[in-house]
Amino acid sequence: MKEIHPIVEKWLSCWKNGNIEDLPITEDFSHTSPFGTIAPKSKYMDIVLKNRKDFLGNTLTVIKQIQEGNNVCIQFEQHNKNTGLEMAVCEWYQIEGNLIKDIRSFYNIGNAEIKG
Repeated sequence: MKEIHPIVEKWLSCWKNGNIEDLPITEDFSHTSPFGTIAPKSKYMDIVLKNRKDFLGNTLTVIKQIQEGNNVCIQFEQHNKNTGLEMAVCEWYQIEGNLIKDIRSFYNIGNAEIKG
């Protein structure tokens, strides 16, 4: 597999290592998932920090990557040791400079809930 885009690698690394305050996202960042769209960065970070323990403890194994200009798509398997959640995820990233401006994340949430 081709090397993962460095900004996406930093994003994944922040989640793996628990350094979520260092997420490489723009101020007008937008994250769309089966839970809806969260924007901008300040609102996203409020929700992430409020639910921190549920978001951390992940093993993320990248399966595939596609890149076209500033758009990157990765497919990965996620296993969370804190929640026991396992799922396959596909995420599209829009890169702006050295930051992520937009993510569209696709996965099956089952009975999961997000509190925010």
